[in-house]
Amino acid sequence: MNCAGSEKSFLSFINTFDLDKYDATLLLAKRSGPFLSMLPDKLKVIELAKYGDHFLQSGANAKSNILNTFIKKNPFSAFKVYPYYREIIKAGDDKDKVSSLATKLWIELCRSYLPELKEKYDIAVAYWGDRTMFYMLDKIKADKYITWMHFDYAHPKRDDSIYLPYFEKCDSIVNVSATVDDALKASLPSVSGKCVVIENIQSEALIRKMAEEEAEFPDPEYCGLRILSVARIAYQKGLDLGIRALKILREKGIDARWYVIGDGDEELKSQLISLSKEYGVENDFVFMGTRSNPYPYIKKCDIFALPSRFEGKPISVEEAKILCKPIVVCDYLSANEQLGGGKYGMVSPFDENELAEKLYFLSKKENSDAYVKVLSESSFSNESEIDKFIELIENDEGDR
Repeated sequence: MNCAGSEKSFLSFINTFDLDKYDATLLLAKRSGPFLSMLPDKLKVIELAKYGDHFLQSGANAKSNILNTFIKKNPFSAFKVYPYYREIIKAGDDKDKVSSLATKLWIELCRSYLPELKEKYDIAVAYWGDRTMFYMLDKIKADKYITWMHFDYAHPKRDDSIYLPYFEKCDSIVNVSATVDDALKASLPSVSGKCVVIENIQSEALIRKMAEEEAEFPDPEYCGLRILSVARIAYQKGLDLGIRALKILREKGIDARWYVIGDGDEELKSQLISLSKEYGVENDFVFMGTRSNPYPYIKKCDIFALPSRFEGKPISVEEAKILCKPIVVCDYLSANEQLGGGKYGMVSPFDENELAEKLYFLSKKENSDAYVKVLSESSFSNESEIDKFIELIENDEGDR
C-alpha cells in the first residue's frame, strides 16, 4: 500500500464498497506502506506467504531481485532463469523482445514458486495490474475472475501471445477510461465482450477535506510560480521533459520552481538530478519524496503538471481537477478525454518547447483564473461508479 496511483485508487474503491454486505479479503504482496493504515477495519488483510518482492521487480532491479528472492533461497531456480537470460542477452537492443522475455520469466517464476491460496473464493479481482492478473489466474481458485486495467495496453508494446490467454480466462476486464477500453479492444478485439468501463473512484468531499491539512513546501519563503507533479520517479512519467521545459520557462523570464511528490527508481532520480544540473535548474527542480497526503500541496501549487509519455487515466489529474488547479499534461492516451478536450486543462505534445509554452500561458493570472473558474463550477465526484462493479459481481450470482 505505497503512495501511488493504483493504491490510491484502490483506497477510494474499497472505502466506497459495502463491507457490511460483502465479505472481502485483500491479498498484499507486502503488508506495508503509508496507505496501509487507511484501509477500512472491516476489510480482511492478508500477506503473500513468501516471494512478495517478485511483484517489485523492474528492469533496473531484475538481476538483484531474482538473485535475492529466488536463487539464494533455492539455487535450483537458476536452471529456470538461465534460458531466459541467455535469450535476453541475445535480444540485445530489441526492447520489445526483451520485454516479452522478461514477462515470460516473471510468469515462469510465479508459476513455479509463488504460493497458492488454499481458500476458494466466489470472486477474485486483480486490481493492481498485469502481474496481479497473472498471479490471480495461476494461483487463486475462484468461480469468477475480474481484472483491472489502469494502463494503456498499446504503450509500451506488449506481447499479445502472453496477454490474450490470460484475458480470455477472465470473466470481466475493467478499463478505467473509454480510451483505455478502446485501446485494449483495438489490440485484442476477441475480448471486447468482456470489457467494461469503471472509472477510478474519487470523493470530492474527502479530497477537499484532506487538502485542508497543514503542509508546507520545503521553501515556504519562495514567492515564484510553483509547478507540481505527483508521480512515481519512472521513465513513463516524463520528468526529464519537465526539467528541459523548466529551463525554457525560466529563459522566458518566469521565476518558477517544479516540485515532484513521489519516489521510485533511485538510479533514474540520480540521472534526473544530473540533468537538472546540466540545465542549470538544480535548485528549481525539487524532489520532495513521498507524502501520504499530497492534497495540501496540490491545493497550494499554482500549476499541476504531468508530462507523462504514456498513461491509462492518472488519478492525480482527477484530484487536481477537484482542487481547481490549472493543469497541463502531455498527450498520453486519455489526456484529451480527461481534460474535456481542453475545457479543464491544457494538453501538450511530448515536446519541451510546447510544454514550456503551455506553462508560460498558465503563468499569466488571467489565463489560469479562467480554468479555475470552469473547474470550480464543475463536479467530478463519481462514487456511483461502484454500482457498475456491484452489477458485475452480482450478475448470475443469485443472492450470494
